[in-house]
Amino acid sequence: MQKTVILPEWRTVASDDLDEPKSSYATVTRHADHRRVVFSGALSPEGGLAEQVRTVLSHRERALEDLGGSMDDVVEMQLFVREDALSRETQATIHEVRDEFFERPHYPASTMVGVAALLDPDALVEIAIEAEIPDDEWETEVVTGEE
Repeated sequence: MQKTVILPEWRTVASDDLDEPKSSYATVTRHADHRRVVFSGALSPEGGLAEQVRTVLSHRERALEDLGGSMDDVVEMQLFVREDALSRETQATIHEVRDEFFERPHYPASTMVGVAALLDPDALVEIAIEAEIPDDEWETEVVTGEE
């Protein structure tokens, strides 16, 4: 199985001694009928909650497009929200912004948890995303509790 480590240019280090990155932005693994992309958590400390979520999702959307995918390929999203910002209103705001990027029935499975702090004190949320880019088109089935 092939594994590709993606390191953004701004994180590279010019060195004669260092031949491998010490961290990565994402990993891509090749499977029989798809590529699995796991993006590390990202944050954008500028602006309010909606702007921060929108910026991170915009960056991930562009990265997926660069890899030949789209936001329809996102299968899981983990949101780490600063505890002092976590509320039902926060959840509603995040869902409103999420709706700008995802269309039914392609909503990813999502987990939102409160955390004591994030690396940047101005950041309210950090978002990690996992996607699976199919070689062909998605065959989407929606299962409800009524079946």
